[in-house]
Amino acid sequence: MLNNLTGLRFYTALWVFLYHFYAYTGGLDNFFVRKGYLGVDIFFVLSGFILTYAYHKSFFLETVTWKKYYNFLLKRFAKIYPLQILTFLIVGILLIVGKYGFHQKDLIIRPDHIVSNLLMIHAWNINDALSWNTHSWSLSDEWFAYLVLFVSAAFLIRYNRLIGRIILFLAVLFFIMRWFRIENFDLNLYTYNGLERIIPEFFLGVLVGLLRFDFQISKKWASCIFVMCILTLLTLTVTDYKIDALSMLIFAGIIYSLSFPTWFDRLFDTKKMVYLGNISFAFYMFQLTAFYLFKPFQSLLKSLALPDFIGFSLELSLLFVMNLLLASLAFRYFEEPARLYLVNKLKK
Repeated sequence: MLNNLTGLRFYTALWVFLYHFYAYTGGLDNFFVRKGYLGVDIFFVLSGFILTYAYHKSFFLETVTWKKYYNFLLKRFAKIYPLQILTFLIVGILLIVGKYGFHQKDLIIRPDHIVSNLLMIHAWNINDALSWNTHSWSLSDEWFAYLVLFVSAAFLIRYNRLIGRIILFLAVLFFIMRWFRIENFDLNLYTYNGLERIIPEFFLGVLVGLLRFDFQISKKWASCIFVMCILTLLTLTVTDYKIDALSMLIFAGIIYSLSFPTWFDRLFDTKKMVYLGNISFAFYMFQLTAFYLFKPFQSLLKSLALPDFIGFSLELSLLFVMNLLLASLAFRYFEEPARLYLVNKLKK
């Protein structure tokens, strides 16, 4: 169920990958790739939607007990923590060994940040910079959403469905208006080291998840909404008009439309795309490791003095394959086994 959204996860992770490729190599410098950091915001909205859809009955219609809350957190912890630890250790080893040179501003060795990284609280505005596996900042924000935001939203809706939705909507509206009024607002630079980025986006995902139960739409309407959202996304990206402030609304529309059958299901709901969606978390978490390990090959390619287009194409292709291979191996031999072990061992 919702396989379209599973496929969407990989496209989203790929968009972030292309952005990181541009940031680290200077290749693929175009309007769409430069905004690839917004892929993380799709994940934040999608997270609120998926959790609301999956736990609608147990959290929004029934009383939330401590046992339910514990088992919910356990499942989320088992999903994200194993890769957080694995990538932290791998990046840490590569950094300390110092065998490869890299984009040093994003590879910061900070012993004083070890505890916060291990606790997944390193992006809660308690550190002065990101360090170690820097991409895991979004995981820290997700963990906050699991601990606080989801159960808070469920409590508000359980208390009063209308008032609860109004409160969540006003929270989302507040941040959109706040961001919209800031000149040259850059979501990547302004909020990536804090919780402000995930709060409205996760709550918006919750609202869209609730809307999914209230309003069913036809394949035709779902397809039209999807096309309109994609065209709006491209237009605002090309013009760079307040895209960072408005993007969550577009992503909400994309997620809502793809939660129904559309004319574009073959782009999302295939066996290969579902698999790629399943490994998308590992694909994201191993991006920094892949870039770091790729550095010697990058130096070799540059020594060949190839034309820029050919050189960047080879770099992109090899790096993508390396990242995909790391993600596939990690998913099969570590992420899934660790998740199942923790859930079976600790569930109540």
